[in-house]
Amino acid sequence: MRFPAPVRRRRARLHGWLLALALLLVVLFLSARGLAGFYTDFLWFDSLGRRDTWSRLILARVLPATIFTLVFFLVMLANLTIADRLAPRGLPVGPEDELLARYRGAVHPYQLRIRVGLSAFFALVAGGSAAAEWRRWLLFTNRVDFGVRDPQFGLDVAFYVFQLPFLVFVFDWLFAALVIVLVVTAVAHYVNGGIRVQSPFQRVTPQVKAHLSVLLAFM
Repeated sequence: MRFPAPVRRRRARLHGWLLALALLLVVLFLSARGLAGFYTDFLWFDSLGRRDTWSRLILARVLPATIFTLVFFLVMLANLTIADRLAPRGLPVGPEDELLARYRGAVHPYQLRIRVGLSAFFALVAGGSAAAEWRRWLLFTNRVDFGVRDPQFGLDVAFYVFQLPFLVFVFDWLFAALVIVLVVTAVAHYVNGGIRVQSPFQRVTPQVKAHLSVLLAFM
């Protein structure tokens, strides 16, 4: 028995909401222990009359993670958008190209959703690591000069104590983030036909070479 199209759409929408609810329940269950520790810390700081210290510690964890997540999301989304714009129009017919053409035809109506979803997923993974660097973030944002200059570079010694550790993390994170962006962008170019492994002629289009070369230059 086949249902009418409006009924099928309502059933699909209902199944989507049920799946989202199930995922939310799983996330809440897995984070229950963290929430318990979060509330316990709040009670402890509140009993000492230092609720402001507790709020600053929470902000020190949330703010860097938010900034790094947003930066990664924008960079990844921009590169995936460029990869879609650089997709070649006319492709030679072959087993590899035929399979990719079918895939592109199936996902074409959902390209924007796929780009946003992939960017959000990798951004949460990459940006979440910044939450563990809250101690370096606090040192970086609360620098106090020592009044002693480094004899070689002329910098205050406080730079090496308060700022340099966080700057090292920033550069390491940027390099790792660009590696992830490079790999995902290369896969996107392959799916779009800009990279053809089995082609006997041009395997990488000039536009794709330029795009990936820019990412490598930033790295």
